[in-house]
Amino acid sequence: MSYSRRELLSSVSLTVVGTTGCITIGNESSGPWTPDPERLRWRYETDGGIFSSPVLSDGQLYFGSEDGYLRSLNPADGSLDWTFKTGGKIWSDPAAAGQTVYVSSRDSHVYAVETDGSERWQFKTNGGITSSPTVVSDSVYVGSSDGNVYALTVESGEERWSFPTQDRVTAKPILDGNSVYVGATDETFYALDSANGERQWKYKTEGEIYKAASVSDDRIFFGARDGCLYVLNQHDGSLIWSLETGNGINCIPAVSDGTVYFGNWGGNFYAVDIEAGDVRWTSDEFGGRINSSPTVADGIVYHGDNHGYLRALDAATGEQQWSFETDGPIHSSPLVTDDTIYFGSNDGHVYAIER
Repeated sequence: MSYSRRELLSSVSLTVVGTTGCITIGNESSGPWTPDPERLRWRYETDGGIFSSPVLSDGQLYFGSEDGYLRSLNPADGSLDWTFKTGGKIWSDPAAAGQTVYVSSRDSHVYAVETDGSERWQFKTNGGITSSPTVVSDSVYVGSSDGNVYALTVESGEERWSFPTQDRVTAKPILDGNSVYVGATDETFYALDSANGERQWKYKTEGEIYKAASVSDDRIFFGARDGCLYVLNQHDGSLIWSLETGNGINCIPAVSDGTVYFGNWGGNFYAVDIEAGDVRWTSDEFGGRINSSPTVADGIVYHGDNHGYLRALDAATGEQQWSFETDGPIHSSPLVTDDTIYFGSNDGHVYAIER
C-alpha cells in the first residue's frame, strides 16, 4: 500500500528531532507529505541525500550521507549511536568487519573507523572515491577516480598494491577465490590477482561501468552504460551471453534461483534466465530511472527508483506487491531482514519500514 505525497494524512503526523535525530509518529499537524504510517517503523534525517546502502553488523546500522558523515544507528528505533565526519560527500556503502567499519569519501580518502566512532586510520588517493570498499581477510579493496584499484592492509591502511586502469573506478571491487573483479569507466572489466594486483584477464565493453558485478555459478554478471547486461566466464573472461536493453544499466544485478534481476535508466526492470539469457519477464509500467540495486528475499524483489518509490515485485511474475513512497529519488539499495527493510533516499532520510 502506498500514498501520494499530495495526500494529507490527517490522523497522524511526524515529529522531527533535529537534523541528527529520528522521526517518529506524533499527533500534531503534518506537512503536505508524510510517509505511509502503516508500514513506516522509523526514519532518520540527515543534512544530505543518501546514496549509501545501509549495512547491519553486530546490532548496529551503518550508512553514509552527502553531508559527509558516517553514522551508526540503533536499528530497532533509529536512535543515533555516533557520527564520524569525513571531508566530503559519502556515496559509498560502508563495509563492517570485526570491530571496524570501512568507508570511502569523495574527499579522496578511505577511512577505517572503530565501532565506537573513533578513527583507526585513513588512506589518501589522488581522486574522489565513490567506490565502496570490500574487506576480505586482511585486505581492503577499493577503487578511486584517480583510475586505480587499491588493496590496503586492514590493520594500518598501508598500500599492498595498486592497479592502474585508463579512467575512473567507481565500482566496488568484488573478491571471489583468488581474483578481484571490477569494472571501470574506461569501458573495461578486469580480473586481478588478489595477492599482487596483476591482471589475469580483461573484457572490453561499449560503455562505462559504474557499478559492481555479481558472481554466481562461475559466471560474472554486470551492466554498463551501453545498455547491455554482460555475463562472462569467471575464469577466462570470455562472453557467455549479453542482453541489450536500450538504456544504461547503473545497478548491481541480483542473482537468485537461476534468474538475474536488474533495472535500467529507461525505468525497465528485468528478470532473465541465467543459462540462456532469455527474458522471463520485464516491467516498465512504473517508469523512473533505476539506480538502486535490487535485493531478492523469499520470492520478492525489492528496488528503488528515481520517482522516489521502493517497490516490492513478485520474483516469479514481476507483479507489484506494494510500494512505499519517499520524497526523493532512491539510489540506495534495500537491506532486507526478517521483518524490516532499511534503505536511504535522496530526500535525506534513512527509512526502516515493515517488510
